[in-house]
Amino acid sequence: MLFLCPLVLSAQQKDASQLYGEGVRAFYDEDYQTALIKYTDALKLKPNTLGYLYNRGLTYLKVKDPAAAGKDFHNVLALDSEYVDAWYQLGMLQMDAKNYDSSFVLFKQALRVNPKDVRSLHQLGVIFYYKRNNKEAIDIYNKILVIEPADEQALYKRGLAKFNASDFAGAIKDFTAACAINPKNTQALEERATSYMRINDIDNACRDWHMLFEKKNPRAQDNIMKFCVKN
Repeated sequence: MLFLCPLVLSAQQKDASQLYGEGVRAFYDEDYQTALIKYTDALKLKPNTLGYLYNRGLTYLKVKDPAAAGKDFHNVLALDSEYVDAWYQLGMLQMDAKNYDSSFVLFKQALRVNPKDVRSLHQLGVIFYYKRNNKEAIDIYNKILVIEPADEQALYKRGLAKFNASDFAGAIKDFTAACAINPKNTQALEERATSYMRINDIDNACRDWHMLFEKKNPRAQDNIMKFCVKN
């Protein structure tokens, strides 16, 4: 019997690994119910396996069962408190529920594990922005841009925070940089046009409104008629 146990465990591990692989394939095929079955069966053979638990949590998110997803992510952290992705996913669950104070704590935990976790930094920036803490939001986006200088969304969102702080010149600079990275970012272009209006730079604002009109922006024509058509 002593010689048989290792062989039985090895077979279980092999079977669990196969089930997990089938779960991954089902997940990427968007067959989430099958993925849940495969991950659950794999966990029966190898309980408390971090990857299995985490991936099942992600799958529960896909089938809109946040309670089950949260349970799996909490179980992951009970096994490994340094599992940054689980902290992040729990933070996102709280964000979706609009529990911003709770999500803030969870994202800070993710950043405790990995101070360069850009995803969590972005979410902190969103929280600060919603709370109108513009200075804190700008500081967060500054950190992101040190890590990823070409992060279009960080530039765009920092521009929004600067606009709210009445730093219209700084906002224009950030919106311009975001547009340079992604010319299809019409939101940044529209915010730049609005920023030009706030500093009474009508010519540059109208240039942007004309570009937005070409991109079929629904507000462009009214602004062109209001500000850019000379009698």
